[in-house]
Amino acid sequence: MKYFITLILLLTALSYGQIMEPEFPLVVNIVLILLILLTPVFWEYSVLNKNYESDFKMQSQRKVLGVYELIYAIAWTLLLSFSNDNYNDVIFLILIFWTFPLAELVLWFIYKKKKPFTVFIKENQLILVKRWTQKRNLTELTQIRFDRFGKNLKLDFKSKSEISIKTTEYNVDDIQKLLEILIEKSENNVFVPNNYEPKIKNSC
Repeated sequence: MKYFITLILLLTALSYGQIMEPEFPLVVNIVLILLILLTPVFWEYSVLNKNYESDFKMQSQRKVLGVYELIYAIAWTLLLSFSNDNYNDVIFLILIFWTFPLAELVLWFIYKKKKPFTVFIKENQLILVKRWTQKRNLTELTQIRFDRFGKNLKLDFKSKSEISIKTTEYNVDDIQKLLEILIEKSENNVFVPNNYEPKIKNSC
């Protein structure tokens, strides 16, 4: 939560400086951009250092870079560039949208080197480690779906929101074992989605 609050405050400060204070110091702008870039990196890195007692865990082999964040950054760059005659007035606002793709790139290198454990199962509890750690009771699992476009396993639960696990971040054998555990632990009639067809083992 502290990283989230920090990020909101930094974004607010930078936006205020660009919109309300035309003479906002250049050095302060640069420092704010760097802090905005580093905050999500330190946020996720701090979570990855946590370890949970578990009966089964999966090691992330890579971090998939978010295509949507990149498209979003490009779209806002074009929009702000063409809607303002003075590019210097919006340069730091544009950089705000690029800090998140850049942070994801930094984390890609961290994942590549560290290969952290990000999925844990202890008895009936599933723990998915992200910036916001998600925990679910596997006995309440009602359905397993597979998004072929995003390569995500989507898990639906009775009393809590769904969670998504990106299969391309893990070894195929680990995903297969995970599916077996999910089916075994659930008190409902769940099964492997028909459209999930692992063909190639990850080579990392």
